[in-house]
Amino acid sequence: MTVLERTRAFDWLSSAIASPFAVLLAWLVIAIIDREPPTVFEAAAVLTLEVPQGGVLDIQYTVIQNRICAATVERYVTDSDGIVHVPSTYTVGRRPLIDGYPPEGRETYQRSITIPLATALGRAHYEARFTYTCNILQKLAFPIVVTAPTVYFDIVPAPAPLMPLTPELKP
Repeated sequence: MTVLERTRAFDWLSSAIASPFAVLLAWLVIAIIDREPPTVFEAAAVLTLEVPQGGVLDIQYTVIQNRICAATVERYVTDSDGIVHVPSTYTVGRRPLIDGYPPEGRETYQRSITIPLATALGRAHYEARFTYTCNILQKLAFPIVVTAPTVYFDIVPAPAPLMPLTPELKP
């Protein structure tokens, strides 16, 4: 059979119809096996070992950023009584951002977390869980979840409130 005969015998219509489905199937397989975490935590260190109630906990993370993906973060402080608190605020310190995203590669950065006033005194720990969505399938059903290393610290009493300097007026 010659090349011309093979070309005439080939079913071009079926190939044109099947091609988009083959591309879609290939994308779906790639999306399913795409489970590599965008961020890998190498180390976490507490910079403030004793934090007063309502004070600020400073943590230094060393990570390897493999790629940029959308993420949500859940943060928890568990006090010595086992009660889980959700910190209301945190700040980003010394982390270079390019167009709002960290650069790829190894980096070290700090987080400052405000410890709630209602935490019990004693040994506590801080946990952070990152949920990444790098493709549409992960966004719809199967996100990549990465847990940062748990760090331990001590909660100490909040400092006593300051008394006003003005004397009380007596009638």
